[in-house]
Amino acid sequence: MSQSAPTGLKKTLKRRHLFTIGVGTIVGVAWLMVLGSVLGSAGPVGAAVGFIIGAGAMIPIGMCYAELTGALPHAGGEVVYAYDLFGIRWAYFAGLCLTFIYVINCVFFAVSVGWLLNELVPGIQGPTLYSILGANVHLGDILIGAAGSLALLAAHWRGARDAARLQDIATYTLLGATCVFVAMGISRGSTANLAPMIAPSDWAWGYGGVFAALAVTPYFFGGFNTIPQAVAELEDPKDRRRIAGVLAGCILTSLLFYCLVLAAVSMALPRQQLLAAELPVAEAFRVVFRAGWVANLVLLAGVLGLIAVWNALFFAATRVLYALGRSHLLPAALGRLGAAGLAPRRAIATVTIASVIGLFLGKGVLLPVVNVTSTLFAVMYAIVCFGVLRHRRAAPGVGAYRVPGGIAVIWAAALFSLYLIGLSLLQQYKDAGNRLPPEWWLLLGFAAAGWVSWLATRASRGGLSEAERRRIIFEQS
Repeated sequence: MSQSAPTGLKKTLKRRHLFTIGVGTIVGVAWLMVLGSVLGSAGPVGAAVGFIIGAGAMIPIGMCYAELTGALPHAGGEVVYAYDLFGIRWAYFAGLCLTFIYVINCVFFAVSVGWLLNELVPGIQGPTLYSILGANVHLGDILIGAAGSLALLAAHWRGARDAARLQDIATYTLLGATCVFVAMGISRGSTANLAPMIAPSDWAWGYGGVFAALAVTPYFFGGFNTIPQAVAELEDPKDRRRIAGVLAGCILTSLLFYCLVLAAVSMALPRQQLLAAELPVAEAFRVVFRAGWVANLVLLAGVLGLIAVWNALFFAATRVLYALGRSHLLPAALGRLGAAGLAPRRAIATVTIASVIGLFLGKGVLLPVVNVTSTLFAVMYAIVCFGVLRHRRAAPGVGAYRVPGGIAVIWAAALFSLYLIGLSLLQQYKDAGNRLPPEWWLLLGFAAAGWVSWLATRASRGGLSEAERRRIIFEQS
């Protein structure tokens, strides 16, 4: 790379962009695509209780993120924290987990966009090519997902500012439209349809559904940890002191959103009729409004949510790959910037290619993606929470923000993170009928691929001294 080549990302983001990145990623389109399965296993009140417990625990975890983000405000988020506090192997592990989470969810949304558009325009999916993971793969879905991936590539190619504008429009339009749907849905629904409020189960003293909802809260609230990926590109360094408020606001806004949608959808239809629908949320609003066009508007809101979360995850994936490439934990080419230092273009191209390839897995991959993402998000939470404990011992008093409540709150967040890891794995085992679940095979395959990659990149890591690696990661110059 020539001396005149850009070596650091330009600072073009404002604090409001952090909110729309966070909320857009958290809320996204999961409420439309998979919230029905949570209602089925937990019931409306059971799901709400699980989400409230999860959000209550996520806020202390979010505060731990805020403390480390204020102390280490560099692109890469958990990769930077793990490197500084636990060493290069943990940084590599965190980087691979984040890459897997973000890229596989880009695949999730690339697949989902064709499914949603087919509900709006029946037949747009085109002919069936083959079946995989219990679902048909259609030519139209592949073409639509590929077009969406290329559109995101174009939006990100010139830098973060264009991507942030897209995020603002999609997130605020989604929130506004959904508020209208929910208000009218609750006013026209019936409380009689809420029964059973907590779905009975054969484990956890009949309250297994609540724990099932709690087990997926790392997925449903997981988007807040995309915010650290953007902090290095804030225009005003003073905004780093306000990260805690942004994180808490994102989590609470999303919790309110989920609870209102749960209430509106559950009141709209009797339980059996609701769960028989392929997309229960859209079906509920169609029945309540007695008009198919309303269901189409809900689906359009879902498309907006899909764009918001897909855009934010695409952004986060490229920044993680950029950080890994700059530090030579993955091929160094991923850490190179385009003209004027506005975008890591090779990382952007890599995420686009991976998203298009993933389209060939079809929508049978959706539920396993949710479950595996929940597990890996919980692993990231644990790394960050234990990292705060370590950072306070190694560098007391350093940082723009401190977790309120001190060590006790940090330990509570750390232990709850471990609990979420165990709970998510247990729930996958239960859902598979007490047999080895497909998610575990996916996790084992990911671990094996990560080990092979570690061995294959030995020469790349060795080409950079630790002193130079630290300078690159922490000075971003």
